[in-house]
Amino acid sequence: MPEVKGFRAHRYVQSKVGSFDKVITPPFDVISPEERTELMGYSPFNLTHLILPEEKYGLNKYEAAAKDFESFIAQGAIAQDSEDSFYLLEQTFNDQDGVKHVRRGFFGVTKIPEPGVETVLGHERTFITKIQDRLALTRATQANLGAVFALYSDPDGVLHPFLDQMCERTEDMLAHTIDKVTQRIWRVPNDARVTNYLLDKKLYIADGHHRFATAVAYRDEMRAKEKPAGPRPYDYVLMGFVDMDDAGLLVYPAHRVLDPPAGFAADDFLAKLNRWFEVTPSGEDLAHEVRSAKGCAIGLAVKNGGRYLLKLRNIDRVEFLGADRGPAWRELDVAILHRGIIERTLGLPEGAEFVYEHSAQKALDLVDSGQKGLAFILNATLARQIQGCAEAKEPMPQKSTYIYPKLPSGAAINRVC
Repeated sequence: MPEVKGFRAHRYVQSKVGSFDKVITPPFDVISPEERTELMGYSPFNLTHLILPEEKYGLNKYEAAAKDFESFIAQGAIAQDSEDSFYLLEQTFNDQDGVKHVRRGFFGVTKIPEPGVETVLGHERTFITKIQDRLALTRATQANLGAVFALYSDPDGVLHPFLDQMCERTEDMLAHTIDKVTQRIWRVPNDARVTNYLLDKKLYIADGHHRFATAVAYRDEMRAKEKPAGPRPYDYVLMGFVDMDDAGLLVYPAHRVLDPPAGFAADDFLAKLNRWFEVTPSGEDLAHEVRSAKGCAIGLAVKNGGRYLLKLRNIDRVEFLGADRGPAWRELDVAILHRGIIERTLGLPEGAEFVYEHSAQKALDLVDSGQKGLAFILNATLARQIQGCAEAKEPMPQKSTYIYPKLPSGAAINRVC
């Protein structure tokens, strides 16, 4: 069962770094090259210097990150708390339509499951090159610089009183981050209510599959090296926790934009789709039509060929998608798109490359401008579908979910040494 507990975080010291706006960042993997340059210019203590380091001091980038981290600590810019604590998080943000949302969660550490123990479940495949990069950084810094984003289920609101401590006083940290999110953090005492409630629950990775895989690899590596007699700090990984029923948990789709194969004919493609879908010409707002449709609905834009709403008929999904994957996977709109439309109907191979766009309008603009041939507009994957695929051990297609906002990096750092 998952052991979730408080820890002595390393945190930025405001008297040394000034505004937390200048040092707290989104996770490393959603920072663009332009944002990286901008963030590094905010402050010499900005976390980007550690999570997306560069070669300097005659050192490779990982060694340079470690040197900077120790320098931040030596200068008093980062200090470790004296007692084990949880760190409450409130994020305020606007969605793609400009509607304001608030999401609540908290940071703690979780004991990494032993091999064969299935208490922390993921829904994405991981890639060795990405793990190797983060593992090299972990070896050098001996720290979890960013958190794994985990969902838990609390339908009865057992942990709401724990989270409600946010309402009792002013936050300890306030940051407005580059992703246009207001981050408020409270340090609160280690709380047995959290540990006891989650002890018989499962945790579902929403984001940070590579960070979790890195923590597992580092734990195994250090155990083999040290052969410890008992638990060590590297047996735990930094996590941010959000209730999957939280009203502020927004999951965005990643729309697909691509070029069709040679010999593509729009009329033939639409005729083939008609066997499985109701194909209807779309009006001006294709994304709205997709969101408003019942059941599985996918938007299609064809260069010089119009826009269409594809509504899946009442079909045998095994016949359409094959029997090699389970029911949880076959229920995904993104599986219908990848296996049923792109591979089976369009004829592209599994693993074809796409442009992923979180904005439906930007995806459609790429087709309207002639830069790309096809755009597919999707509905968001539901949190419960993430849970279902994780429990069924059915990895989703790449970039099936985009949870916004991400957890901030730098609000709480976990040293693993």
